[in-house]
Amino acid sequence: MRLGRPTLADFVLPLPAPTLTDFARVQFRRRWRRLIQRIIADRAARPGGPEPRDLFDVLAAPDPETGLAQDPERLGDQVATIVVAGHETTAAAMFSACYLLARHPDVQERLADEVRGIDLAPENATDRLPEFAFARAVIDEVLRLYPAAFVIVREALGGDVAAGVRIAAGSLVLIAPWVLHRHRRFWTAPERFDPSRFVPGAPQPPRFAYMPFGAGPRTCVGAPFALTELVLVIATLVRNFRIELAPHAPVKPVGLVTIQPDLPPPFLLRRRGVAG
Repeated sequence: MRLGRPTLADFVLPLPAPTLTDFARVQFRRRWRRLIQRIIADRAARPGGPEPRDLFDVLAAPDPETGLAQDPERLGDQVATIVVAGHETTAAAMFSACYLLARHPDVQERLADEVRGIDLAPENATDRLPEFAFARAVIDEVLRLYPAAFVIVREALGGDVAAGVRIAAGSLVLIAPWVLHRHRRFWTAPERFDPSRFVPGAPQPPRFAYMPFGAGPRTCVGAPFALTELVLVIATLVRNFRIELAPHAPVKPVGLVTIQPDLPPPFLLRRRGVAG
């Protein structure tokens, strides 16, 4: 992922001026596309049935309007996006969840009490999601404090006025969930990890004060999948293990493409007994 991070040269040099990093990116893209093509070819070679078996079947289905097969380049872009966007953001959120639960054992034990005894077998795990109200609240609070995307960038297609500020057409507008989610105007004790903010019946935050996946028609299309994945994984993990932190240096969040720890600390996983 190093080549995906912006460098100083990306900011100070004009776009037509290539850098050594640009040449490395071109070489990486060729290798990356070859890998994606192999993944697609391997998956397409497996016989299927009339109904979609997984996300690939949905992406590779012929266009419903024209009946034509999907363009291979477009299909490759979609698969590559799922592989990348479905990995780093969720992994960063999982780290934040484990870190916060390890630092707040009372919250972790309440979560363990909720998921204890619930069958989390793969074939019926998603059917049990409505039973994970506190687990979902934990994930929502994790994403409030550590939204995977700390800024969202949009280009103004036309002139506009927002909160009395004129925005010229073509301007880049930066929306910072990191700031919104910690703003004292919208949240009580905003630095405190408090999943009770999101339990059923709790007051809803103001509109656009909480937007870990963006908002409006351009909200993240993978939000439902990511939330389901995060809730089920953290429920399964806490159901089987007590998460603790080993001795470590202070952890500071770093905003790159996603929010990541500067020095990931080591975790200790202690298996829970049959009863807990």
